[in-house]
Amino acid sequence: MEKISAEAYQQDPDRYILVSGHQEGAPTCSYGNTQQWVGYDKTEQKYIRFTKSVFKRLVAQKENEIQ
Repeated sequence: MEKISAEAYQQDPDRYILVSGHQEGAPTCSYGNTQQWVGYDKTEQKYIRFTKSVFKRLVAQKENEIQ
């Protein structure tokens, strides 16, 4: 999977979203377990990885939406 850096994310933040890892077609982790959250590129319509800083920021936003 392609890895998206903070710089790439900042250039077009509306292009990328965080989706549930339980969604049909979502990739599993390298150990075969379901991930709670995975990145998705809406333009290329494929799953992607975020760098740790971007991932943590997006997870915090998702958790704030849920509360």
